[in-house]
Amino acid sequence: MYFLANRNNPNELFHTLRKLMAAIQPVFDVETIELICSESRETPPLLFVDVDQPNFDFNLLSELQGHCYTVAIDGHYKHVQQCIQYAADLHLRDYLSLPLQEQTISQCLERYQQWLEDRKLSSKNNLIIKEKGAHIYSETSTIKLLEGLGSYTRIHTSDKVYIVSKTIKKILEQLPNQFIRTHRSFAVHQKQVRSLVGNMLLLQNGEFVKVSKSGRQVVLEHFNKAS
Repeated sequence: MYFLANRNNPNELFHTLRKLMAAIQPVFDVETIELICSESRETPPLLFVDVDQPNFDFNLLSELQGHCYTVAIDGHYKHVQQCIQYAADLHLRDYLSLPLQEQTISQCLERYQQWLEDRKLSSKNNLIIKEKGAHIYSETSTIKLLEGLGSYTRIHTSDKVYIVSKTIKKILEQLPNQFIRTHRSFAVHQKQVRSLVGNMLLLQNGEFVKVSKSGRQVVLEHFNKAS
């Protein structure tokens, strides 16, 4: 948790927050916040901002590009209209008005934790694939097959095949429990499974995938649940 503070004019609000949240730390510029965000992308940090301070520039927050959970703290609802106006563009996630109370902060932290949970769940439904410097969002439902190639994985989607520099194990950790590990080198989306033929799994598109001894048991369990 962080508070965007003025280095030349220590903010009394920070000391109030410190009494309510001992772990909160001051930061003095957007560059530092950006660095913190880049180092903790899995869990975006919580940032409190005093929008009631003199000459506060709302556009300052636009540089963060939504990489943190930003909470605006206002003085008795003085800037509520501006916060509403800038909420979407500047990625304001929450709004608190003075005076701050322990219950108010506790509820804010609960909303932050819920946001993290929702974000984690949402990220499971989309896989970010890096290709030639671009970030491609692929819905996990479009992924038919994962093919392990050592430290690389070939991802077969409904319209394209990608090769990413992650092991099949790492890829599966990012995906929901909808994939069946048929072999150390293969995993298929459960909706793609058609039938088991010997040590091969027949997919809906007519392709065959290898099935190991342990993978065969996993596939059979899938059929038992589906029946």
